[in-house]
Amino acid sequence: MEQRVNIKFCFKLGKTATETHEMLVKVYGVDAVSKKCVFEWFKRFRDGEEDVKDEPRSGRPPTSRTPDNIERVRRMLADDRRLSLRMIAEELKISLDSVSNIIHEHLQKRK
Repeated sequence: MEQRVNIKFCFKLGKTATETHEMLVKVYGVDAVSKKCVFEWFKRFRDGEEDVKDEPRSGRPPTSRTPDNIERVRRMLADDRRLSLRMIAEELKISLDSVSNIIHEHLQKRK
């Protein structure tokens, strides 16, 4: 969300999408959004979109990223940091993507 606000700010200043992406990389490093993402937001702003929030999506709510599973993954990693995503997924019977999301987004862990 923070980067989207910065993208909107640069758009309003008249910066190009490429210039904006370069600035984001300077500030956020590897956590910067992709160049494609910056171009997509520039297109939205050119089309008159002002809101930086995601549009609501249909579909079922996530069922694997529950507080219970997040805590179970946290405990498993605390016990053995060398566990692979696949091992955790098999143990908890959830998808690799869900395990990856829990580790990176919820627990803020990196390699």
